[in-house]
Amino acid sequence: MSRSFDVTLPPAPSGMSDAEWSARQQLALAYRLVDHHGWTAQVYNHITLRIPGTEHLLINPFGMRYDEMRASDLIKIDLDGKALSDSDWPVNQAGYVIHSTIHRARPDLHCVLHTHEAHSQSLAATDAPVVPVTQEGCQFHERVGYHAFEGIVLDGSEGPRIVQALGKTHHTLLLRHHGLITAGPDAIWAFVRHAAFIRNAQVQVAAMATGRMQPISVEAMERTREQFEAGSAQANAKQRHPEWPAWMRLIDAKDPSWKT
Repeated sequence: MSRSFDVTLPPAPSGMSDAEWSARQQLALAYRLVDHHGWTAQVYNHITLRIPGTEHLLINPFGMRYDEMRASDLIKIDLDGKALSDSDWPVNQAGYVIHSTIHRARPDLHCVLHTHEAHSQSLAATDAPVVPVTQEGCQFHERVGYHAFEGIVLDGSEGPRIVQALGKTHHTLLLRHHGLITAGPDAIWAFVRHAAFIRNAQVQVAAMATGRMQPISVEAMERTREQFEAGSAQANAKQRHPEWPAWMRLIDAKDPSWKT
């Protein structure tokens, strides 16, 4: 007997565009996945996602746990962080500062994912650069910026330095003594990059501790990065990121309320 590997998604509520509803479901899944992997910091940090074709973003309600997140719970805001949809929850304006800076500077990066995950924080606590030491880690070759710790980001004063660190080609920021940011054209790219970076950071720190870390050649890193960015690494899959529907089935089996 054949098995269905599709997750049935409910249609958009009345009065909401299909584009916004799809973005809400994608972002809610990303929040649940961050919780599943243990990357949360209680109710803090954010993942923001631009609604396609608009200047509006979706963000988590401040005070709600990541494992509670549903598509309908996300708050629609403008680039200044002003709420555009009704919610009983506030928006964490202080935590949104970094996100707004990146969304304004890089409109190609529609999703910005920030965590205080331990492996990335361990690497961020050193003066070491990000060194690709895994196959998946090669996608970060010349794609990572660094920002020095200046205290808790409570206003926009660090914005110009964050923009400078990100540049025009980076999609990842290592915030020294702070945490990790990965970004992409949608939540799928941002999350996949986050997972790959964390694994590479874990292996890099462990390899550094041995004193015998073996570097990958620049040629191999460039070739492998191109394979990831061009999609040839997933050439035989049904879609660009085949792990995404697999993760969708995983979260749906745990609690299907994320998509409502």
